[in-house]
Amino acid sequence: MRARLLATTVAALLLPATPAAAGDPIMPLSQVRSGMQCTGYSVVHGTEISSFGVEILDVIDGDASGQGPRLLVRVSGPAVDGTGVGPGFSGSPIYCRDEQGTDRNAGAISESLGEYGGDVVLATPIEAILGTPVDAPTARASRRDRALMARAKPLATPLTVTGVSAALGRALERAGRKAGRQVIAAPAGPLGTFAPQPMRPGAAVGVSYSMGDIQVGAIGTVAYTDEDRVWAFGHPFENAGERRLLLQDAYVYRVIDNPVAIPGAASTYKYASLGHTLGTITNDERDAVAGRTGALPPTVPIRVFANDLDTERSTVTGIRAADESRIGLPEGASPLSFIAPLAVTEAAGSLLRSAPGRLTANVCVQVSIGGLARPARFCNRYVSAFPADEDFVGTANTVAARASSDVFEALTAIDDYQGKPPRIGEVAVRMDLERGEQRAFLRSIRLPARVRAGRTVKARVTLRRVRGSTFKRTYRVKIPRGLRAGQRTIRFAGTDADVADDGLLGAIIIDGLDDGAGDPGPKNLQALAERIRSTERFDGVRMLAGGDVSRAFRDADVRISGRASATVRVVRRSGS
Repeated sequence: MRARLLATTVAALLLPATPAAAGDPIMPLSQVRSGMQCTGYSVVHGTEISSFGVEILDVIDGDASGQGPRLLVRVSGPAVDGTGVGPGFSGSPIYCRDEQGTDRNAGAISESLGEYGGDVVLATPIEAILGTPVDAPTARASRRDRALMARAKPLATPLTVTGVSAALGRALERAGRKAGRQVIAAPAGPLGTFAPQPMRPGAAVGVSYSMGDIQVGAIGTVAYTDEDRVWAFGHPFENAGERRLLLQDAYVYRVIDNPVAIPGAASTYKYASLGHTLGTITNDERDAVAGRTGALPPTVPIRVFANDLDTERSTVTGIRAADESRIGLPEGASPLSFIAPLAVTEAAGSLLRSAPGRLTANVCVQVSIGGLARPARFCNRYVSAFPADEDFVGTANTVAARASSDVFEALTAIDDYQGKPPRIGEVAVRMDLERGEQRAFLRSIRLPARVRAGRTVKARVTLRRVRGSTFKRTYRVKIPRGLRAGQRTIRFAGTDADVADDGLLGAIIIDGLDDGAGDPGPKNLQALAERIRSTERFDGVRMLAGGDVSRAFRDADVRISGRASATVRVVRRSGS
């Protein structure tokens, strides 16, 4: 699947030129009556649209809820009798026959009521869905009321993640449960892939943050189309207004049956994969998401090159993350800032095919920023002594978890930038991993008996490798200029093994990441590049002398941990 980024892009640009279909006739809410026998449409397997019976039980006045009127409906028929409906069915259109015998679109399934069996749900009237303009307002005075009807719960709230390992998928699902948001990890796609699907009422549809080897978004159903315009879900994705997300098709493996449809608990849902990118989601409002097929939204390419130095095996991960910087980051954080860390975690885990506790990695990250002559760059070495806790970081690979956290920190600096949004050309990551803990402990340090402040001297250091023998190295150390004359003890301290940061996946899953509103952020592009570069850390030996801490030396082959000291006589500098 590593060639999927190119294949997806080509598929999106080379779709067959079919005539755009005008919208189907609609049935105004005033003509919908209880007792009507109608037909619903949705995909329950693969990409083929299936039909099922829909009975209109009642029409609910939504004035008190602030959510607008809804249709109370019961579904039935072979396509849904065994499972009922759940997440993934949102947007499934309902067609009712009028007095002249014409089938008209009356609305789309949108919310669960928690009824056992999942066969009684709410639907959003088609007039409300089409009231969501494809061309969203460019600025909103305030966020719309998010109150839902008493027990109603949108059916498309789960976040579907495709293209990650089973271990990372399970960790994302656990993080989602802790954050109160359902996450479904699904395969990258069916074996042999599938053809791009036309957007028509009843088709499976995805609203996605990314395309390529890792795709993250929500899957639902197309409610209505009119030429190139598409409406889906029958309720919001994130209720953020103007968007620039990826409009995708989807492949449904099957409907997973769980008749206990209690809000907040597991329920029936579509086990499905996000597919080809077909256009742009431009609006995300109370009653629907809307967009257009054709032109794709702005995206930022992410490439992760991972190399196993022990086996000489390598992988390349290619992704494009939706770029919403030009419309003010409607959700406060960019898709880039959480897709790239996921890609780093996944690349390391897939490359090694295991998660040894003792690992060493050298990771370099490069961010190309328009207006700067050179990319902003940082490199860090990571050394682990123990596995990480998968519940928090999604992998037992501690070095991958730490590297992901650093990538997250660097990219959120871009989100915090309060000037004109910078144009990000690419995020490129190179990871070189090797098994084993490339680390040694300080045993002793010998300095010359007499030293001059401000001069550089040779330090003869005895080290012991982790689970190995002792060896000696010589490093050059600069004696602090301000160190007073006399006999002094100089202390040295190395850098311990890395420990994975808790909560990264939680930060990725939770809605409303910190948007930096309390931080003025970097003042210009040069300051932004410096903020990114500051993610680079010194992992060598530091020196404590005369109350000051400074960098002493670093070994390119091993990380040095532990402590040692040396006593010297400091003499006056020449001419003082």
